[in-house]
Amino acid sequence: MTKRSTYFGFIFSILMTGLIFILGFERPSFEEHITELYKVYLNGEEIGIIKDKSELYDLIDKEQTSLKREYEVDSIYPPEGLEIVSVPTYEVETETAKNIYDKIKDKETFTIAGYEVTLSDEDSTEKIYILNEEDLKVAIDNTIKAFVDEEDLKAYREGTQPEITDEGKKIENIYLKEKITIKETFIPADTKIFTDSNELSRYLLFGTLESQDTYTIMPEDTIAEIAANHNLNISEFLIANPEIVSEYALVFPGQQVNIGLISPKISVVVETTSTFIQDIPFETTVEYDNKMTVGTTYTKQQGVNGKSKATFRIESVNGDDVNAVRISAEEISPSINQIIVKGGLSINYAGDSEYWAWPTIKPYVITSLRGWRWGKMHNGVDIAGTGHGSPIYSIQAGVVVALGYNNTMGNYVYVDHQNGYWSVYMHLAFHADDLRKGDTVLKGEYLGGMGTTGTSTGTHLHISVWMGGYPYSSGAYHIDPLKLYN
Repeated sequence: MTKRSTYFGFIFSILMTGLIFILGFERPSFEEHITELYKVYLNGEEIGIIKDKSELYDLIDKEQTSLKREYEVDSIYPPEGLEIVSVPTYEVETETAKNIYDKIKDKETFTIAGYEVTLSDEDSTEKIYILNEEDLKVAIDNTIKAFVDEEDLKAYREGTQPEITDEGKKIENIYLKEKITIKETFIPADTKIFTDSNELSRYLLFGTLESQDTYTIMPEDTIAEIAANHNLNISEFLIANPEIVSEYALVFPGQQVNIGLISPKISVVVETTSTFIQDIPFETTVEYDNKMTVGTTYTKQQGVNGKSKATFRIESVNGDDVNAVRISAEEISPSINQIIVKGGLSINYAGDSEYWAWPTIKPYVITSLRGWRWGKMHNGVDIAGTGHGSPIYSIQAGVVVALGYNNTMGNYVYVDHQNGYWSVYMHLAFHADDLRKGDTVLKGEYLGGMGTTGTSTGTHLHISVWMGGYPYSSGAYHIDPLKLYN
């Protein structure tokens, strides 16, 4: 190598070392100009850039003292629509946390840490908001106790229910029909937030936060009369007034009672096994003797009630029996029919309003009486427990004036007994094959099978009895069918 080339190599090395030094050490790094700042968005719109997001959070919590007092909480949080995004950027102009807070406070509501509760069933979904998870447990328990005797509930939960011997009831299961889910969330402060279990209990039972109507008891008032006069049945009245323990409890003039209509937000389902001894009422048959004077009568055979022991699986929802399935039945003693002999020809007889046949086989369960139910008049009696398709009978001789199907009554039959009474049979699974409008039917004649068609919560017969005109027509009115059998 020549001295010239060595010299130029040496110079080149010095130049390269200097270049590396300039590029690698003397020139400031690009990253040194980048700072982590925070862009603030409200409902998707950028409202500013701040240096410290925790400063904004702390300011919100510090300034919202009135909300803390109102809800008795320790912390208040940003609105739902507030989003803070970290942005690495060059130095830019930022705003103070106070400026951003002022932009937020008049536009959106701040939030509180709590729980979102979802109540859902096949038909609807509702969300409610609470501060404390324990309040929901207490409120649900209070609602269950509105429909289940507290002692019975305690025995069921502790597994100390006595076994049924001759008669009695055993709770097999208690559950809520709705699916209930709960999750932690931040709740806008202008949303209805339940802050105690008593308020939540009232809402779950009455379905509203509005004040319930009250009534001041007058002298001579009875609980039954107060309930009926305000479109309540006795059970609903007692649920609305838990301090009154029974229909026969002592009340006094001047006492205030709740007459609000309950409309529960949850459905308390109770399944029980019930065993009871039931009278089998005797039937009355009428024989006619044309040798006797019309209007004379005598009893040819005295009637005697029979007895049966039956066990049913009964399902109730919020205190209403909606389904009954017979598990077993044992006849203890048979009934003996009463036979009445009347003077006159049977051809003159269309319907005898003194004696009525029962519309189902026996034993049975009456799941709902005629009367007010959930603010509406239930115009008949619901009879269940004899099984799907079990026979339905005409309660008296008469003429079939209507039969068919609609969405409310399901399969139905109207019978005019031609003595001022009409009877209506609803929710039949099917009609008798040969039954037609205009047919004459005898007392106890087969009309069809028990079912659950139309608007129905379980297999049963709804029977109503009308006077004063064609059922449901102007001037017609319904009576309690059970009074026919007194």
